[in-house]
Formats: sequence, structure tokens, C-alpha cells
Amino acid sequence: GTFNVAEAKDVLTNMFTMKINFHSQKNVSHVERFGKTDDAALEKVEFLKAELAKLETIIAAATDKNVSLKVTSNIHIDYINEPA
Repeated sequence: GTFNVAEAKDVLTNMFTMKINFHSQKNVSHVERFGKTDDAALEKVEFLKAELAKLETIIAAATDKNVSLKVTSNIHIDYINEPA
């Protein structure tokens, strides 16, 4: 959809924050169950934090230009032959 800068910042920051919290909690759970970190979850957290920093740059540029932002997303769900 099309969002003004404040709306885009709110929606996208919340999305990234939720994903970061999910993977952080996944790591905590893994440590509690297995006594070691979940490296894949920690890598995902770092990746998401880097993407959030990129978002902040985009938001700042949009604010400077006084423009709206068009946000699009695709979600694909497929079966895979691996256990969860």
C-alpha cells in the first residue's frame, strides 16, 4: 500500500521489531533447552537489525524529500520435505 512516512515507519519498524523479538526468543528457548545458542536465530537477528538500519535511512530520505512510500510484499508458502 501507499503510506505517508510516519505510517510507513510505524508499520515497518513494528514488523522488523516483531521478527527480531521472535528470533531472539527462539534463541533464549534454545539455550534453555539445549544449553547452547541457536546460531541461525542469532544470525537472523543480526540480519534483521541491519535491514532495520537500512529502513531508517530510507525513512530519513523520504522525510527529507517529503514523499509518500509505496510498500509491497509477497508471501509464498510451500511444503518442504524437511521436519519442522
